[in-house]
Amino acid sequence: MNDLAPGPLTTAGWFTSWRFDVVGVVLALLLLVPYLWLLVQARRRGVRWPWWRIAAYLVLGVGTLLYVTCGVVGVYRQTFLWMFAAQVGVIGTVTPVGLAVGDPLRLLAAARGTKDTVVHRALQSRLGRLLTFPAVSFLLDLAGILAIFFTPYGDHAVRSSVIGTLLILQLLVVGLLYVLPTLGDDLLPEWATPPIRTFLAFLDGVADAVPGILVMTANSFLLPHFPGFSHAADALRGGLSHTMDQKYAGGALLAVAESIGVPMIAAVFIEWMRTDAEEARAADAELDRAETERAVTAATPSAAVDATDGLDDDEPATDQPWWLTDPRLADRFGKRDD
Repeated sequence: MNDLAPGPLTTAGWFTSWRFDVVGVVLALLLLVPYLWLLVQARRRGVRWPWWRIAAYLVLGVGTLLYVTCGVVGVYRQTFLWMFAAQVGVIGTVTPVGLAVGDPLRLLAAARGTKDTVVHRALQSRLGRLLTFPAVSFLLDLAGILAIFFTPYGDHAVRSSVIGTLLILQLLVVGLLYVLPTLGDDLLPEWATPPIRTFLAFLDGVADAVPGILVMTANSFLLPHFPGFSHAADALRGGLSHTMDQKYAGGALLAVAESIGVPMIAAVFIEWMRTDAEEARAADAELDRAETERAVTAATPSAAVDATDGLDDDEPATDQPWWLTDPRLADRFGKRDD
């Protein structure tokens, strides 16, 4: 498939260049409709979902997916290699982070009133735990992006609708396999504490920079059959050489990776603070409960009886301690009056 842009890229084109992309629209609807339905179900159960999670899911998640498939990036993905690289970077990195910040798994549990759902069981299965294990999902993510630019996979994906669709699904699924456990709960082993997840988010930001650096410094054309390198595209490229286009492609990968790296680390850090706050509240509640039990026990009549057990009721009151006035103990201390 050769679907070059209808005209040269202009400043206004960043906002006005749009096309209907079936894959992008269908995927957006598949992500959007169930999430909105879960929001309604959760609200019926009395759960008010945080607005910032909804905004992240809609804008950073679904919104970026639509923009890079139907917006200017999708329009020029076959004209400029750096646009294609930007699409790869956004779908593989930015969109999964936005979806994960929306916390669809916890929303599903809130809407159903239980974590025993098909999705949760699938992720907790042996295969699910294997795929979401940090080392496995990290390697899948890195190897997938490298394969796009250093094997014929990328060349075929940019020219074939079927392979291009598979590429988008691969980027989205593999990205979610890494990001969802990092930003969520119960998907990582017990040793993956919030500090460890913060480190994993930092490591992901560093690793995502590797493909961009390799593409930027490559000495040969990585996608020699890219449609934008044909003579038919010369009039649309504004004089941009193929070599510089490839360097810009590496820069686009690097810029996208680093732009989402800091927000992802911040999101994990906020989750860390939230977890610590919940643990602190639970500890305070337990201490308050124990203190209340001790106060109730000390105030019961039985405690008062135990404290005065064995004292002679006819013995006059005295200011001396009870262990000096008790007939059974006075001899031991040598303080009893004859």
